[in-house]
Amino acid sequence: MIRIKTLPTPEKFDHTEVKFEIDGKISGFGYISKVDRKIGLIRCPICGKENYAPSVTSGQCAFCGFNANDCETEERR
Repeated sequence: MIRIKTLPTPEKFDHTEVKFEIDGKISGFGYISKVDRKIGLIRCPICGKENYAPSVTSGQCAFCGFNANDCETEERR
């Protein structure tokens, strides 16, 4: 199961930084937009690769297809 952990982020930022946790192990990171609550995927928690810049905002990994926006998190409810 993939969990999303929010990190302390300065109030003035337009996003909240997050890390992904799989079975207790931190793997991958991204952000949640404060505007539309979508997740941007910077480093994929599944394949470990850094996402291409145009794909970051989609939340989907350009390499393995993992979609971070399918994950549930307290921050997005």
